[in-house]
Amino acid sequence: MEVRALYWNKGKRRGKRPLPQNKSTVTPREYLDTICRPSFEEFRAEPASIRRAWISAAALYHFADCLEKSRNEGMPIIRERLSVAFPRFQALADIANAGKHLELDRGPRTGLAAQHFQIGQGAAFSDGTYFSDGTTFSDAPEVVRVLKGATIDVLGLCEAALAAWEGLT
Repeated sequence: MEVRALYWNKGKRRGKRPLPQNKSTVTPREYLDTICRPSFEEFRAEPASIRRAWISAAALYHFADCLEKSRNEGMPIIRERLSVAFPRFQALADIANAGKHLELDRGPRTGLAAQHFQIGQGAAFSDGTYFSDGTTFSDAPEVVRVLKGATIDVLGLCEAALAAWEGLT
């Protein structure tokens, strides 16, 4: 499979001419298999890598763009569907955007920035959540965590997102 133009803007590549009509775009399955899963697997192999955490979160978040293109639906509809399939979609979006913009200036995690990404013990539960007081088991491995508001185990979050997206393709 040839991976081309992953930056869609209503059929245009970054303001350039439209993609040729005889060329197909990346399908959601192809995007998961060639972008999301490898990014996540690299992160899983290095769960204390903030760089890999951001890359994995960004790839999984931008799955929405691929769905929008393939289903020819507006982004608000796609985001709503993804939020239903994966209720923590907003956390994924915030982590991806904080990684890209260095600090969020709007939304439920306004102020989320690079300094909130730290290495610490992984979540208590497989969905990436901690006990209500923010603690976990003493033998939990070290992972990238977001420490603004409720503590988020980014590896667990990405793993749950990938599983949810699998059900949509």
